[in-house]
Amino acid sequence: MHNEKDKSIKLPSPEEIHLAIRTYLRYAYDGPPPESTISLLPVEGNFDPSEWLMGEGIERDPPDAPLSGVRSAACRLGNSFYPNMKLRLSTPPHHQSFLFSVDCHDAVLSAPSGSPDHSALEELKARNASLANIIHSEWDRLSLPTERNYLRRKIQQAKRKAPPPPDEDGTAKP
Repeated sequence: MHNEKDKSIKLPSPEEIHLAIRTYLRYAYDGPPPESTISLLPVEGNFDPSEWLMGEGIERDPPDAPLSGVRSAACRLGNSFYPNMKLRLSTPPHHQSFLFSVDCHDAVLSAPSGSPDHSALEELKARNASLANIIHSEWDRLSLPTERNYLRRKIQQAKRKAPPPPDEDGTAKP
């Protein structure tokens, strides 16, 4: 078990993790989640986020890295129609803070067009994407640190640094 405490990385607080999980579960399930999901959750109240992230119920990338080397950690919370959707905490390159995101975990699934499974799979992917968007929007409203907002800020910074687009005749604007 990895119990490394590394001050160079910034983990969400227990309160932020609980808020992210409660929000996720509120939208992912019509009622209480299954016991298999509940067993993955951190204890109520105060807990050590590093111990939870390095625990057995969390999928890490890379799997055997100490906490300082973990790029992402995911908790397979599922939803009422798909058990593999995940709450993910990841660190962007050259960034020391873990950020929340929803991983639909369905991008690799495919069925040949026209096959009996194709339309059902596409419907599942659309439902998962819609659910993920709702959860992300609620996390944004709650001011949780999300990967989506991090990427938005990076794009805005890049746009501010980019030279202005050329005029219609191809010359650069002063």
